[in-house]
Amino acid sequence: MSRPQSILLACVALLGLTLTQTRAQDAPRQTPRAISARTPSALTSEINALLATAQLGDHVGISIVDARTGRALVGIRQDEALNPASNMKLITSATALVALGSEFRILTGLYAHVDGDSVTGGLYLRGFGDPTLRLSDLTDMAAELADRGVTRVDEVVVDGSYFDNQILPPAFDEQPNEVAAFRSAIGAVSVDENAYELRILPGATEGAPAIVRLAAAGYFQVTNELTTTASGEPAVIADQRAAGSQLSLRLRGTVPIGIRGVSYHRRIEHPLMYAANALVEALRRVGIRTANRVRVGQTPPDAALIVSRRSEPIGEMIQAMGKDSDNFYAEMLLKVVGGERRGRPASTRNGVLEAQAMLASAGVPRGAVTMVNGSGLFHGNAVAASHFTRVLSFMFQSPATRDEYLAHLAIAGVDGTLHNRLTDVPRGVVRAKTGTLNDVIALSGYVLGPTPDNVIAFSILANDVSGKHGPARQLTDDIVRALVRYVTP
Repeated sequence: MSRPQSILLACVALLGLTLTQTRAQDAPRQTPRAISARTPSALTSEINALLATAQLGDHVGISIVDARTGRALVGIRQDEALNPASNMKLITSATALVALGSEFRILTGLYAHVDGDSVTGGLYLRGFGDPTLRLSDLTDMAAELADRGVTRVDEVVVDGSYFDNQILPPAFDEQPNEVAAFRSAIGAVSVDENAYELRILPGATEGAPAIVRLAAAGYFQVTNELTTTASGEPAVIADQRAAGSQLSLRLRGTVPIGIRGVSYHRRIEHPLMYAANALVEALRRVGIRTANRVRVGQTPPDAALIVSRRSEPIGEMIQAMGKDSDNFYAEMLLKVVGGERRGRPASTRNGVLEAQAMLASAGVPRGAVTMVNGSGLFHGNAVAASHFTRVLSFMFQSPATRDEYLAHLAIAGVDGTLHNRLTDVPRGVVRAKTGTLNDVIALSGYVLGPTPDNVIAFSILANDVSGKHGPARQLTDDIVRALVRYVTP
């Protein structure tokens, strides 16, 4: 579903148009009780019965409120601060919308002194925290530079001074050896979410070296010990480590003839240097000559802005957090909020201060929420279910944020992290954010009734559920099914 379509669907629900009752084909109803609980007390009894069946222990917090008024309907350990996992992104996206506005866009620019057809004194790539920047965008910017008559660049310099020097968000050091892309570093200039694709293809003959393909190749020091085999399965070992301003990559193993190749996505170690090498590649793609001279530095005050790019609006950008649970977007935008609202260099700490201000506006007592990062990854965040329903109600009650906030959430049975869950409820009724860690299952969001006067905000946080993800997820879904019946005549 496109973003405009998702916004339209939210508006339709709010205008009170009749929701289809068609259920997804072949999706069995999982709820053990089919009788609608038409009063808060009956709903509480039904949810308590579901809790008893799930047997998840005492660290399950549930808050269910009328989204229009904030009036409590059900509260079960609703004020216990728990690890929210990725439900923390609900707070980050709300903060970004409130602090920056839905139309805010992030600048990335090329600055330089141009002498005839040459850039002399360095081509400066300066960024302000755009999480959407891709190598393809740099190629477009390079093409615009070429259109202005530039054919040679003497040096590429990346200016990431808008952010502070903390490239790993708080708590990300809990897994220091993790190289997966979900744990990417952050920088004011970040390309392809600071993750690279390692593409490996077989050689032409048995015993030949395998072929390695990498974007921004100047960033890597590659030792290729991969060989091509006649048959079998790919067996690739990729050891990476920081090597000064580059990334050392040692590749071992085998790749069989006859396959189209294999790909791996991994995090990079130096966002700014990776961006510098990506710009070198972009320049060469469009025919601009440049040496392998790259560094990090600040843009001279008298350098002219030659080419600029603006991101998509914040109102659209937050969908990566709500629908796809993108950690990188969350951490980048939290810093951008801090930089725009509390001064530069932008820091996670100042972003958290803005989040706390938003929480206070939503009616959450000051100091009640412990927030260490914007994504909810790892441990350290502590939020109660009642805090989430206050934020959800606050955002729903504001005409300036309601539509974008609703649209950024996953739609049950349709898209995002809920595309294959709750497929038996009417489409468009459930909009929510999932959360998963080794010992956490969470789900918070809205159930939209058939009229604007009938909208529920809910939050379900289950901690200490390691080894019980199935029952915990079943509990959250069954509670949501009960809420759908509650709002449906």
